[in-house]
Amino acid sequence: MKAFIFAASFLTSGAMAQAETLRPDTSFFTGVYERVGRSGAEAPALIDDLVRIAPFEGAWALDVFPCATGAEQGAPIRLSPSEFNEVPNIVEGKAGRFGLWCQYFTDHSNYPILTCQSETGARFTLWPITDERMTACMTAAGQPLP
Repeated sequence: MKAFIFAASFLTSGAMAQAETLRPDTSFFTGVYERVGRSGAEAPALIDDLVRIAPFEGAWALDVFPCATGAEQGAPIRLSPSEFNEVPNIVEGKAGRFGLWCQYFTDHSNYPILTCQSETGARFTLWPITDERMTACMTAAGQPLP
């Protein structure tokens, strides 16, 4: 029995270490993303706006900010690796009562794509943009262009 417990804990710590090596550096996600999907309301509404993703300093985490004109730059939603370490490309976070989880992938050009769902039922996809909307969002946030 002791050998089984030792082997199980060894495999779990090995899976966690492997998950950490499979994650890209957080700078890979830096930029402005178009967010398109549907809200979680009883009568779902279209979500079509922009968000900015920036790495969090000091840990593997991503801060997600709205780009909407006039939006208050309050606390971001901080996405960190989920506790399901066997799937290294899932991140989750919470800001107030708004919880969010996303699974990230890359497209054919090696740009990050995130598919997300909130605790309120909203479902959307995030993909990076590089046009003048990116410049406007980064400039309004006082951030340098990538």
